[in-house]
Amino acid sequence: MSAPNMTAWLSANLELYQDILLCLSEFEDAFDLPTAVGPQLDILGAIVGQSRTVLFQPSGGVSPVLDDDTYRLLLQARIAQNHWDGKIASLLAIWSALFPGGTLVVDDHQQDMTVDIFVSGAFTSIIQDLILNGYMLPRPQGVLYNYSLADLPMLGFDRDDSFVAGFDGGRFV
Repeated sequence: MSAPNMTAWLSANLELYQDILLCLSEFEDAFDLPTAVGPQLDILGAIVGQSRTVLFQPSGGVSPVLDDDTYRLLLQARIAQNHWDGKIASLLAIWSALFPGGTLVVDDHQQDMTVDIFVSGAFTSIIQDLILNGYMLPRPQGVLYNYSLADLPMLGFDRDDSFVAGFDGGRFV
């Protein structure tokens, strides 16, 4: 016994739920930080409290409105800052997660509430500006970070690559 009206009615109602489930399943991909683009990144930025536009004029004529890749890295840094426990070991872990090829040396002076941050790696000018302007690393309130950016390659031994070189190519920092 066939009931075409009943089948059509049921199919129309179930199709609405199927469309809703499909839409919900696409949310996870659209708003996943590693794969999000454009407006999705802007929404994620609003959630974590970081605008796409930085509050300084970057060097080299770069726009203060960040491209998707740089903004994604900044959002990852902001999320890490929001979860930082205040320890130097976890600061180094945040750095290595954000910049796997970079080096960070932290010299905490303890007594005068200053910390010297020595940074080396192959960074674009906008990433260097974000680091030097305090956007990438968490900082305790009341502590002054003094950043030093290394000219690469640095002077070193037992290694010869784009980061460390001997007397003929390395720069003394």
